[in-house]
Amino acid sequence: MSTLKRIFLAANAVEAHMLKDLLAQEAIEAVVRGDDFVPLQGGSLFRMETRPSVWVLDDERLVRARELAAEFGGGPLPAARRPATWRCRCGETMEAQFTACWNCGRVPSEEP
Repeated sequence: MSTLKRIFLAANAVEAHMLKDLLAQEAIEAVVRGDDFVPLQGGSLFRMETRPSVWVLDDERLVRARELAAEFGGGPLPAARRPATWRCRCGETMEAQFTACWNCGRVPSEEP
């Protein structure tokens, strides 16, 4: 049985829905999650990921969906190129599915 797989973490709901529509043009069914979540003003809600994301269910179309997401805006790396772990500048080691350091909150692309 297939399960939903996240292919893209969007900056906002508009970006997520634009990618979903692009995927639909190639007959790839996708869903947007988190587009109705509004974080508290000035709060980080324990640094959990609150940005909208695009998910697909069809394993047969997953590779093409990831390609389109990467072309659209540099979503998550394809599984073959994604590291199993990453090390934060504070010294903590995180598994690949975590988008921010649990210790200091930094994301891999942030400068010191």
